[in-house]
Amino acid sequence: MKKRYASLALLLLLTACGTPAEKTQSAQSLTSAATAEMAEPAVTPVPTEEPTLPLHWIDVQNSEGRFQREPVYGAGGYGDGGVVARYVDFYDATEQIIGEPLELENANLYLLADDEFLYWSWSGMIRDTPILLRSNLDGSNRDSLYDFPQGTAISVWDGGMASDGTALYFQYCRISDNPAVPDEYELVRLDPEAKTMETLTKWNTFGGTLVGVWNDRLLITRTTLADDCPVEPVYSTYHLANREELSAWLTTTLCALNPATGQEEVLYTSTIDGMLDRTLAEDALWSVDDQNQLIRRPLGETEDQVLVQLPEGLYIWGIYTEDVMLYGQEDGEEWLYVYNLAGGSLNQSPRKQWFGGEYRAISVIGEAGPGRYLVIDDANTGMQQLAGSDGTQYLIDGYTRYAIAGRDALLDTNVPLVPVTRPGVA
Repeated sequence: MKKRYASLALLLLLTACGTPAEKTQSAQSLTSAATAEMAEPAVTPVPTEEPTLPLHWIDVQNSEGRFQREPVYGAGGYGDGGVVARYVDFYDATEQIIGEPLELENANLYLLADDEFLYWSWSGMIRDTPILLRSNLDGSNRDSLYDFPQGTAISVWDGGMASDGTALYFQYCRISDNPAVPDEYELVRLDPEAKTMETLTKWNTFGGTLVGVWNDRLLITRTTLADDCPVEPVYSTYHLANREELSAWLTTTLCALNPATGQEEVLYTSTIDGMLDRTLAEDALWSVDDQNQLIRRPLGETEDQVLVQLPEGLYIWGIYTEDVMLYGQEDGEEWLYVYNLAGGSLNQSPRKQWFGGEYRAISVIGEAGPGRYLVIDDANTGMQQLAGSDGTQYLIDGYTRYAIAGRDALLDTNVPLVPVTRPGVA
């Protein structure tokens, strides 16, 4: 199953959350009657539900596979052959290049996918014009969705974007041309068919971002400065220059924004400057507390749930449909720990990988289905071959070899991993 959110160890940029307006309720009235026995109250109207849209999250993988960009070798060397889309199929355990290479001056390309489309986003450098393309999942029929003006950027690299099946929602930046004025960040809704884009909300200079969806609302963060802060913000070289001085008075909130009404609800507050102090995943906020307990707080609730007591020093790596992956040190070595949500068991994985000239704890990259994971099986440096779906051979750099591992394979070295193969490589 596809993860609904991206992990939040991110730098977040934004402003203050508004609270939803209270719903008004008509007062009850009594029907006049000749006697008390005949009096009966009128029916109270049922409050109208706030309109919502069927939102889903779009990130680097969908339910079938994972996408990443790869600069390729050309006549002039590494990256001179353009940038291609590298696709890992979870169920066939194969990988290949899909679609035609994009001829870009740098590798600032991001790929996002849902179960219907693959999105190609490129913001280039300051003087470039952003590109947002949409193709079929096999890379075919790649078309531009909008003509962005120069001096703007698409900020999808913070984790992803959202869709309601028609429009796309993402962070958008208007690049300042005055060093004393910071860039402006907005949350926008883009209708590719109508070729229109509108601003839903803006963020202030302290930061924030779009981080997911929940209950058909957009999850955003906003960072605000306390009213009693004794230090004045200073702006220079297009950004906040004295953020470190202000950090003790900065608060970050997680908010749920209804894109149809503009109403926001504050879900959680963190006192860490620009960041949530918890990991957002699977409709909850997760953390390891100061007593080494794994805790979870479902979105919309105010109480924490204690899940398991952990060994000292473990930290969260990834949260998935069935398992939580954690890493920690023991006897001078790093180890992977797997906490199963259904059974409540915590186990150390004996799996190691050859990476960077030494054996390390096996790296879990993402979920390849409930209880199945994409892992790094090996890593090499130098040129490696990868074939396209049409048989074209590409040379890429620093090639990582992947495998698919079930939970049982992570916990038992006698259960084999399923290597991700490269069909068509000469």
